[in-house]
Amino acid sequence: MHFRNHLYVWDDRFIYVTPGMVSEITQRHTVTLLIALDEPGFVLGDTHGQQQRYQAALIARHRARSLDASQTRLLSINFDPQSYEHHALSHFLGEHQVRAVILQPGAIDATVMQRLGCGQLDSAALFRLTTTLPRAISGYRPVTINLDMRAMHVAQKVKKELPLTSSVAELASDVGLSADRLSHLFSAKLGIPIKSYILWSRMRRAVQLIAQGEALSAVAYDAGFSDSAHLTRTIKQFFGLTPSFIIKNMQVHML
Repeated sequence: MHFRNHLYVWDDRFIYVTPGMVSEITQRHTVTLLIALDEPGFVLGDTHGQQQRYQAALIARHRARSLDASQTRLLSINFDPQSYEHHALSHFLGEHQVRAVILQPGAIDATVMQRLGCGQLDSAALFRLTTTLPRAISGYRPVTINLDMRAMHVAQKVKKELPLTSSVAELASDVGLSADRLSHLFSAKLGIPIKSYILWSRMRRAVQLIAQGEALSAVAYDAGFSDSAHLTRTIKQFFGLTPSFIIKNMQVHML
């Protein structure tokens, strides 16, 4: 089987693997681990036109960057604010927005990577990749994370109740807080404004529906966008991909 574009999505993380891609400036709320599976690696650019080549790199949340991985197969592991890895890797990054990383010898198994790109790994093996590869980063150490169950409950509800949506005030009432207090707590504990998190959750659902063959107009309505053009612009901003690319060239797996 051939190495293809695959997107594997869980509640709190996703893997994107591709035989090669180029994207313009994108910005998302995940902490991202990018790993080139071939030489000569990939090139990241910033909004000022500065570029640097990497074999593996860790990218902070909210970091705007372009990507040129046209000469390598690429593994991209993205961690949502709900995940432990998001916060532990943010701690590892410190003040860095992009950090070159070195993986321990043997962390990348060529056979496993080939099976990943061919869609042949089961969900258990896929999820294990998302936990073992961060631990294989040289210098990385697990840290203690002080999460708040009220913020976690709201984050789960936002995702699980889609396409239904609740106002911030309604979400706050669920956990006995005012809207302002919840907004402060959510940003402090998960590192992302609650309204931005709601948008991110809607984007994930939109990609799922597009991959299932739903019409763009129906997806836009379901995900709360004004029209399909608005949806297309937002998907490209977040993922560097167009809906037509997702439909024609990608296999999406909701896990």
